[in-house]
Amino acid sequence: MRAISLAAIAALVATPSLAGKIKLKKSMATAKSEHIDDSGIDYSARNIADGKASTVWVEGEDGSGLGSWVEIDFGETRTVTALKVWNGNWYTHDFWERHNRIKDMKIEFSDGTTETVVLQDQHAPEVVKLAKPKETSKVRLFVKGIYRGNTFNDTCISEVQIIDDTPDVEVPVKAYAASSTYPADTDGDYEPPNMSDGLGDSMWCEASEGDGTGEWVEFDFGARKEISKLRLINGNGYSFGFNMKSNLALKATLTFDGGSPEQVSLKPSMMSQTVDFGSKTASKVRMTFDEVKAGKEFNDLCISEAAFLK
Repeated sequence: MRAISLAAIAALVATPSLAGKIKLKKSMATAKSEHIDDSGIDYSARNIADGKASTVWVEGEDGSGLGSWVEIDFGETRTVTALKVWNGNWYTHDFWERHNRIKDMKIEFSDGTTETVVLQDQHAPEVVKLAKPKETSKVRLFVKGIYRGNTFNDTCISEVQIIDDTPDVEVPVKAYAASSTYPADTDGDYEPPNMSDGLGDSMWCEASEGDGTGEWVEFDFGARKEISKLRLINGNGYSFGFNMKSNLALKATLTFDGGSPEQVSLKPSMMSQTVDFGSKTASKVRMTFDEVKAGKEFNDLCISEAAFLK
């Protein structure tokens, strides 16, 4: 990354919020087979439950992987309503095109019943809503048909999120605006909606000539909502090393379109943090960064996740 000046304000439509996401751990994911790479790159099933789109499960079957499966066992019965799938190899867009993606996917539940869906062949996360809510303790995803990659005959999934019927405490954002946004590169884009996708390796980054002090991002809820907390992952959440390389926010002012502004202190850490600013009612909140801690390599301020809670 290299910082450049960007005068235009980016306004973007966000994906509507779903119900609660089941918190997954890497140990919950297993597979029928896993590709073994001579260079030591990890293509194991656990990559689909690690909160990163840039790590990937690759099946290890002969041929295109038809009949292979990957399973997530969350250990207790939950009422699942949908899955969000990062289909294919999301390491880069080029890798996505070069590897197979799933077309026909059979979903098997813990009672043995199944549901088959057709996934779109698009480099975008896809929400798969079940025909009806399903009580299950696990989901097993079978490869039944593929979209063929242009280079490799291996089928991949990068990430899966499981959506249940638990009410979501996050207030859904209808649209975002930002003072500046770092332009897309080979690693992907840095647009504000990345702050609501649940992934540590996608983020919003500003593009000012300075360190990000005075830059802002605005959350538009589309209607007046009651909010009281900010949940945030500061900086680049891909890894501890990358978190140290980029700038981190230390203080920010929250400006509401109703009520007095509040300055909040933020921890310079990639661990999820929640800041309580008291009950407010607003349809928009602008978060302006007042103080920034310099990174060791990149002079760009990034926020991996940010959500306002009821």
